[in-house]
Amino acid sequence: MIDLHTHILPDLDDGPATSEEALELAAAAYECGTRALVATPHVLGRLNPHLNSIIINSFREFSEVLSREIPDLQLCLGSEIYFQPKLAELIQFEAATINASRRYMLIEFPMGDIPRGFEGELNALRDAEIIPITAHPERNGKVLKSPALVQEMVEAGALIQLSAGSLTGAFGRSVKKLAHNLLAMGLAHFLASDAHSLGHRGPDLRGALDAASAIVGVAEARRLVEENPRIVLSGLPWPGRALVHSLLGEENG
Repeated sequence: MIDLHTHILPDLDDGPATSEEALELAAAAYECGTRALVATPHVLGRLNPHLNSIIINSFREFSEVLSREIPDLQLCLGSEIYFQPKLAELIQFEAATINASRRYMLIEFPMGDIPRGFEGELNALRDAEIIPITAHPERNGKVLKSPALVQEMVEAGALIQLSAGSLTGAFGRSVKKLAHNLLAMGLAHFLASDAHSLGHRGPDLRGALDAASAIVGVAEARRLVEENPRIVLSGLPWPGRALVHSLLGEENG
């Protein structure tokens, strides 16, 4: 499996404080069947050359540790970027897109709100040939009140990443119900752990995979943790965009 969203780099955000803790988290992920992790530290302000260098240096240092200790576990570079104006300008920084592909960007909305005009920002990313991935919208307070916002994100060109814990009930019944509904409606493209530590939001994707399999079938569920994230890591164009928009158009019509 491939985990597109983890806070595994040590001493960068609210993830592991030390390299030893980060290695324990990586080992747990590997034991659970994950074979590639994307390190996505929080970028809460504006990404700049200094912060970009800090993230890259941390990534390189931990990559060396990981390659010695768990050589079969791939680590890729990324960030979880807080929604802000002119996101497309951040493409100049290596840490802004997943695996430095200049193709896919993981974006987090404020947890209690979806700012007005978000569609314009997402469309601007697509115009710049950057595909936004919206992190865990099912946990967003405004989305819980207005679930149709997720479809609006997809119509604006975003892909949707659900948290593993959302599907298993770790964030409560309302979040679980919404996550299941989004899966059933075809409005989810990835499952990821959003892992922070062994004790808080761990890296195990298996429970979420089982829950997703019960909703959309085993093959489609595995696509959310294998085929789809592999496309992202490769930096290839997302397949079937026209079909997705066509289906949404038919539903709306």
